[in-house]
Amino acid sequence: MIRFFSKIRYQLAAENKVAKYLRYAVGEILLVVIGILIAVQVNNWNEARKERIQEHLLVQSIISDLKMDTLMINQTLRILKEDTTRVFGFIKRMSDSKVTIDTLVQIARFEFDPRLHVSTTFTDNTFKSLLSTGSLNILDNWLQDELLQINEMHEANISRTQLNSGAYVSQVTAFARKYPLPDYGNISPDSKLADAIWQKAEFEELGVYLNALLSIRNVTNLYAINQLNEILNETNEFLIRINNHVNSLNS
Repeated sequence: MIRFFSKIRYQLAAENKVAKYLRYAVGEILLVVIGILIAVQVNNWNEARKERIQEHLLVQSIISDLKMDTLMINQTLRILKEDTTRVFGFIKRMSDSKVTIDTLVQIARFEFDPRLHVSTTFTDNTFKSLLSTGSLNILDNWLQDELLQINEMHEANISRTQLNSGAYVSQVTAFARKYPLPDYGNISPDSKLADAIWQKAEFEELGVYLNALLSIRNVTNLYAINQLNEILNETNEFLIRINNHVNSLNS
């Protein structure tokens, strides 16, 4: 094709047909320009198609992460609510007018589980990958804003949970210095030494220690429940919006 155009150009030049030669030269330039524009357009289309594919994969990965989060949060909330009900039950028994030292010992020694269940692991692998690679701007602005907002909620929850857990552990440690707690690296609650310690337990002192321990356990649980419910609601709403976005792209 190039040889064909060159042959015509040489023929016109040899015949000294300047006007025709110029018109042909301009036409040839236009063809070249049009060819370049088409190539650029095709390249841009290919790049846009690659970005759409990449965005689709990222969105699907984000949806998978969010669904995993809802499962984990619901599981943690169930455990926390059961634990809170149990702790309130202890407090109710301690508040009874007929409470005795035996009741307090029974709760502290055999029924109370000092282990805390407020920690939640969020699935944010896709978000972290987007941040580390600088690829977050591939997504639409509203998607970026939603992800940043949910990530801020995750970080706030983790920070507050660490703070509350630290205060709770301090209270447990203070309790364990006086009374052996089950499943907390202490002696067995059924051991001879534990018998001796609990036999010397005093009603008011044990009541003060146990009340402080149960109170901070409740505060820690209830704060975690409130935060996780907020995160769960926001995550579910985001899932609805992002699924609608995917459906609109597919339609």
